[in-house]
Amino acid sequence: MPNTEILGKRIRQFRKEKGKTQGEFAQALHVSPQAVSNWERGISPPDLENLVAMASFFGVLVDDLLRIGTEDLFLGVDGGGTKTEFVVVSSRGRVLRRLVKEGANPNDVGYGAAGRTLLDGIEGLMAEFPGISGIFCGVAGITAGDYAQRLTETLTRTYPKRQIGVGSDAINLLSVEDGVEMAVISGTGSVVFVQKENGLTRLGGWGYLLDDGGSAYDLGRDALRVALEEEDFSRPVSPLGAAVRAKLGGKTVWEKINAVYDGGKPYIASFASCVFEAYSQGDEGARQIVDKTAKALARLLREGVRLHHATPRAVANGGIFAHYGDVLIPLIQRYCNVELIRSDLPPVYGACRKACSEKGIMSDEFAENFRNTYGGMIK
Repeated sequence: MPNTEILGKRIRQFRKEKGKTQGEFAQALHVSPQAVSNWERGISPPDLENLVAMASFFGVLVDDLLRIGTEDLFLGVDGGGTKTEFVVVSSRGRVLRRLVKEGANPNDVGYGAAGRTLLDGIEGLMAEFPGISGIFCGVAGITAGDYAQRLTETLTRTYPKRQIGVGSDAINLLSVEDGVEMAVISGTGSVVFVQKENGLTRLGGWGYLLDDGGSAYDLGRDALRVALEEEDFSRPVSPLGAAVRAKLGGKTVWEKINAVYDGGKPYIASFASCVFEAYSQGDEGARQIVDKTAKALARLLREGVRLHHATPRAVANGGIFAHYGDVLIPLIQRYCNVELIRSDLPPVYGACRKACSEKGIMSDEFAENFRNTYGGMIK
C-alpha cells in the first residue's frame, strides 16, 4: 500500500475530476462521508474492496490509484517578474499540487527577496511531498551575475540527494515543445532566446531604458506619447488618444502625469491594451505602433536564425502574445520566415519536463496527463 497521505490526495484528485462532492462519492460507494474524509486526509486507507469499487467509479484501474505512491515525483518552478509558479508532478505527468507566489526576478526585487520566494515555496512543497527526486528552477534574471550559482549551491546543500537544475525561464519555454530552438517573449519587456548545443544565447532584452520596440512597455509608452502630442499640439483626439484618456478616467495624460511616473514600467505597460483597442477600430497611429512592435520582434528572430543557425520555429510567450497573439503573430511572420508556436501548455510545464528529463524519467503520456490535471489545484 502506498503512502496513505499521497493516496488520499490521489483519491481527492480523481473525485474532483469526476465533479463529485465527498457526500456524493460516499453514497456511490455505500460508505459514510466520514470514511471518504478519512481516506482523503490520509488518516486511514481504503480496504481492497473499496479500492476496487472506487477504481470502477472513476473508470480507472486500481493500479492507477496506487501507482502514484511508487512513481518518481518532480518539482518544476517558473519564476517571472510578476509571479512564480511551483508545480509538483509525477513522472507520468499528473499534477499533484500548484503553488503561486510573488515574482522572483532578482533584477527586479533583489536576490534576497527572490531567494526567499523560491526557497519558501520549495521548502513547503518538499515538506508536503518528501518523495520529490528532482527540481528544476527556470527563473527570469537568474543568469545575471552569480545568482544561478548561489541558488544552485543553496538547493544542493539543503536537498543533497535530489537532482537540482537552475537556469533562465527561457529554458522552460524551450522545453515546452520538441524541436524548438528559439523562444520569443513579449510581456512588459521583450527578448529572444536561442538554445544550441553550446548553451543559451539572448538577443535583445536590453531593458526598457534601451529597448525601442517589441514589449508592452514600448506599446504603452508610444500610446501615451500619441495622447500627449494630441494634447500639446491641439490635434483631434484619435481612437488611440480616446482609449488612453478612458483608461485615465477621462483625464488627460498631463493631468495624470504624476500617476504615470509613480506607476513606472508596469503601469506604462498596461496602456498596451489601448493600442490594440484602437487598432481594432482601424486607427492609423495604433497600426503604426503595432507594426513597429512586429518588426522589432521579427528582427530578433531573423538574427537568431542568421547568427546561430537556429531552426526557424519559435515558441511565443508573454502577456502580449497571450492577449493579442492573433493580431501580432501574422504581422511578425510577414517580416520573418519563422514559424511562431503558441503552446497550450504553460511555461511551468517546461520546468517540470526539464526536471524529469534530466533524470531520464518521463512517460509517453506526460503532456496529456499534465493538460488533464493542471487546471485549478492552486494552493
